[in-house]
Amino acid sequence: MLHRNAALVALGAFLLLSFAIAVTVALPLMQEELYAADEATPQYSELALKGKQIYQREGCFYCHTQQVRTIPNDAAFQGPNKRPSRPSDYANDNPVLLGTERTGPDLKFVGDRLPSKDWHIGHLKNPRAYDPRSIMPSYAHLPEEELEALAEYLISLRDWSVKPLQQPERLADLTEEDLPEEFRSLQNPLAGDLQRAVAIAEPIVAQSCVACHGQDLRGKQLTERVKSADWYERAQVRSEQFLYWAITVGSKEGMPGWERSLTEEQRWALATYIKNIQQIRP
Repeated sequence: MLHRNAALVALGAFLLLSFAIAVTVALPLMQEELYAADEATPQYSELALKGKQIYQREGCFYCHTQQVRTIPNDAAFQGPNKRPSRPSDYANDNPVLLGTERTGPDLKFVGDRLPSKDWHIGHLKNPRAYDPRSIMPSYAHLPEEELEALAEYLISLRDWSVKPLQQPERLADLTEEDLPEEFRSLQNPLAGDLQRAVAIAEPIVAQSCVACHGQDLRGKQLTERVKSADWYERAQVRSEQFLYWAITVGSKEGMPGWERSLTEEQRWALATYIKNIQQIRP
């Protein structure tokens, strides 16, 4: 009797497991439209594929995931379409590097949040130059060609259905004459309300700006050839419209574009903060 009951339990467990596999694995596999490539599927260059191999070899997936879920905690990692990742995003991935732990942030749409290759190369070499709190190891020991390939792979991790940000090479080389026409006529909605601008900007400055621009916001050397901007100097020579544009699009040299991470009001608050920094932080 005991053996018979055990056999029935084993059979029931087998049937239950088979049903679960059929529902969660077999049926989705038969629905090819769920995971077929579409306009949002990353198109990897040969250099990016080499970078993916380095990403695997160095074990980056131990600390970083590549899966944006539907839960509120993942909202910060969504791409410009403000959506979670979906099966078609991985159509060109073999293997799929979903990862299991977020010791570091999710990287599925990191190419939208941080589209600068130079930024990634500098960060890979010296993570603590960009964030003193970082526990990420330095990869400065890698050859330059491997760092470039790895950075190329990282900026390929984006929502390909959305046009990438058009970034200038170096903001420091530009003047007011280089400001795109569509930004020239913009009006600052926070003009005349410095108190509100400071209230909006200060948490962003503390969380996202001082790591690269320094606690005193006078800029610092991030790599041997990249120095972040001195906000006091920029305030003297740049209009609020230019500052808003720079914050919005960033630069290929290393300044992230914040168009997809911050609202218009937040970006205007930062531009106002920089323009009035002598008054805010005398």
